[in-house]
Amino acid sequence: MPHALIVEDDPNSLSGLSAILAADGFSVDTATTLAEARSALGRFIPDVVLVDLNLPDGRGLDLLQHLPTQPKGGALPVIVMTGNATVESAIEGLRHGIWDYLLKPVNIPRLRSLLARIPRPYELTEEVQTLRSTLRQLGRFGPMIGRSTAMQHVYDSIEHLAPTEAAVLVCGEAGTGKEIAARTLHEMSRRRKGPFLVFDCRNAAAMGVSRPLDSLMFGHERGGYDGADQREPGLFEQASGGTLFIDEIDELPRAQQEALLRALDSQTFMRVGGTQQLVTDFRLIASNRKPTRVAVADGSLHPELALRLDAAAVSLPSLRDRGDDAALIAQVLVDELNHEASARGNGEPPKQIGPNFLRECLAYEWPGNVAELMDRVRRAYHASGDVIETLRADENGSTNGRDLNGSRVQVTVGTPLADVEEMLIRATLDAVGGTRHRAASLLGISPKTLYNKLQRMRLN
Repeated sequence: MPHALIVEDDPNSLSGLSAILAADGFSVDTATTLAEARSALGRFIPDVVLVDLNLPDGRGLDLLQHLPTQPKGGALPVIVMTGNATVESAIEGLRHGIWDYLLKPVNIPRLRSLLARIPRPYELTEEVQTLRSTLRQLGRFGPMIGRSTAMQHVYDSIEHLAPTEAAVLVCGEAGTGKEIAARTLHEMSRRRKGPFLVFDCRNAAAMGVSRPLDSLMFGHERGGYDGADQREPGLFEQASGGTLFIDEIDELPRAQQEALLRALDSQTFMRVGGTQQLVTDFRLIASNRKPTRVAVADGSLHPELALRLDAAAVSLPSLRDRGDDAALIAQVLVDELNHEASARGNGEPPKQIGPNFLRECLAYEWPGNVAELMDRVRRAYHASGDVIETLRADENGSTNGRDLNGSRVQVTVGTPLADVEEMLIRATLDAVGGTRHRAASLLGISPKTLYNKLQRMRLN
């Protein structure tokens, strides 16, 4: 049976909370002060702590420093209760590592929804530890791929944030995999059995042609606006019990950003044309390409919404800053494409990857990041024979892996090898805009070797 500690100085609230948790299958210990709570924590390790923000001998957040590091592999879920939550107090709590907070008087359905996601002893933490110990070694973390140091930092952030209920901002350039990171957060969270909904703000205006944005987000009652013939749920209701991913949140109009912020602050919302407040029960994950400070400065992101989201952020690196991950991603994608081809039963053998193909993956800087890489690999796969020799296999006149941007080296029989080497080096440097690292990768030599050859060419 999971065990709860309730820290509350109001006797009526304490009694009511104890009854609710007992009815939901928890054994309960209570405390009315920080001193009593610290003493209780010295006797047992609870599975969840509910603590009032204001207590007779201090603030509820002061208890966090006394929490045990167990259960193994995960932070102890702490729910803070407060009668006057503000953006600042919520952010302070999240930065202290709380799981979530509840407004007083406590909304019982929301409390029970949170309690339903409290892991029973060792349920979730062992799953997370298994992921960490096995998949990372293979360069996989949920649906994410990469072994680089930069991605290990991303995995650390996701692993830390996933078990919480905090709203999360995923930042990164176009194509870095923000939606995949959001899905990973969802799949490693206590909401993983619930829905994962994606709302792309770049298409919000187009969707709003047939249905107002407020209706898309909050739902509407029959007659809530002209043309509303029946009640329709919005994203907030559809995502209940799960995660709502708002992609490119700075593209959301300011009025809807303010409405979203109000819903996060009050933990309630109302359908368009409705009169009844509904309880929010989704986790928000948002994404943005711009740095938060830039989006706030240019007016595209509401400063208070930015403040709330930035308290728990995951920053995705560009592919050019991820070491050899480009080659790993390409290999994984080719394996998946081979598997799909085999499942279709076309009888063709799996396609192999040539060394030049991997060199090109590593040499190119990928301004479109992972999305561009995956598109190029798919095109090369379908345009190649049994061996994928080049990323440019789908381009006319490029079949041997040595034709780059239309450049060719023509050699007359009998030309000295030293001259052929010099011609090839110069042509490759021209093709890649003089970037020595990329040229060296394409030529299959180290940058130092290329440098030495260029020095000899100058001397000659």
